[in-house]
Amino acid sequence: MIKYIVHTMVQHNVYSEYVEWLQSEHVAEVLACPGFVSAEVCLRKGGALEASSREIKVIYTLKDEDHLKKYLTESAMKLREKAIEKFPGQFSSQREVWLETITFVSK
Repeated sequence: MIKYIVHTMVQHNVYSEYVEWLQSEHVAEVLACPGFVSAEVCLRKGGALEASSREIKVIYTLKDEDHLKKYLTESAMKLREKAIEKFPGQFSSQREVWLETITFVSK
């Protein structure tokens, strides 16, 4: 399993609408792509009031690197374009891939 992490900064004035869209539409569309297993939407509490944006992280789990490569070449740009059309100039995203995760569970 690998992790595909999308870190997004969203302007305050559209933050609630962006989170609603993310939860009701976007994450489901990504999870419908082959190889995706799960997603965690992480909403940061607090932060500087003077900041113009708020942070969101979405942590996707995929079966393997081949499925991620297929997603990046076949689906990612189309899904990103939907976000850009809906929230033009109101967010920015960075992405990272973690190829190995060691999970610990409390007893």
